[in-house]
Amino acid sequence: MSHPKTVILAGSGHAHLEVMKALSPKEISAHRFLLVSPDRDTYYSGLVPSLISGEIDSGGLIIHSAEYAEAKGFRFIQDSVVSFSESENSVTFASGSKEKFDILSLNVGGTLAVLPSESPKQTIYLRPFGVFLPRWREVEEIFVSSVRPRVVVVGGGAAAVEVATALKVRLDKLPTQAGEVHLVAKGPRLCESYSVSTSEAILRSLQKLGIRARLNQAVETIGQGRISLAGGEPLEFDTIFVVIPTGPSALTSRKIDSTLRLSRRIFAVGDGAQTQGTPSLPRSGVIAVRQGQHLVESIRRLLRGEQPLDFAIPPRQLNILISGEKVARAVWGDFSIEGRLPLRIKRWIDGKYMKSFIDRPRGN
Repeated sequence: MSHPKTVILAGSGHAHLEVMKALSPKEISAHRFLLVSPDRDTYYSGLVPSLISGEIDSGGLIIHSAEYAEAKGFRFIQDSVVSFSESENSVTFASGSKEKFDILSLNVGGTLAVLPSESPKQTIYLRPFGVFLPRWREVEEIFVSSVRPRVVVVGGGAAAVEVATALKVRLDKLPTQAGEVHLVAKGPRLCESYSVSTSEAILRSLQKLGIRARLNQAVETIGQGRISLAGGEPLEFDTIFVVIPTGPSALTSRKIDSTLRLSRRIFAVGDGAQTQGTPSLPRSGVIAVRQGQHLVESIRRLLRGEQPLDFAIPPRQLNILISGEKVARAVWGDFSIEGRLPLRIKRWIDGKYMKSFIDRPRGN
């Protein structure tokens, strides 16, 4: 019988949730599995637009990841990994304690890109979600008490598009006069990882909702209740949401290889990991889940003394973006379609995903 190995999962993002879900009690009991996270709960990013639009409350997007891990047979450590030593095969926590590992996986998120702001109370970042949620409750109160609030969303990716859409849906539900939503993106088109035709269709959907999209407008600083756009044009706001990509984590400053590894025993996944080559790996919940499914097989192979295989990026992924109160847009490769059916599919996918962590863990 082989000597039990120690496997540390640092962070409880989507990829590591998939690893925990896939491992059986028999596999876990044969080794020593640890989940390390500063929080006992994880927020499901796919449901954040539903929270903003008023479809669910904050409890509807919480995954009790620590409880789930403990039920599966993991040891949960409420702490953060601040550094690791490849020569000593050890991690150091924020508390100062250390743990040895045979396999380490980092799913710690990226570094937030913060814009200089003279309006910090009105500037809200989507991540980290634990910080966003109390700020969002404050914004809800402002919406109710304001007359025609003006909201600006900075960002041009799918997340920014969904946040802008959800905000407009929420504002249109107010008993007072509906507010304005402006989406400011630095690129020439929205969702640049999609086809040109899909980007144009997304733009039309926003315009149909009454959202003003301003393209080729990079925001470098936020003033007192206003931002300056190209040419010096000011855009005033009551609240500004910053939904831009995060940078690499300090722990994962090196690029991962084709197997998602930083080194022989260390993996890195999620938004904080940098990939080699061009184009870089897309950042989305769909990709994170795929990484988790690949990661668990890689961990199994290493535990058997075998080498991990390369991670293959799916040529097409299904992405579904809300595009109105009762409609969504499904994107599959270069094809997209908007309607009620994609929204029903999204709700089914989200519900199934959340339920998989509510049910008691089962396995071999």
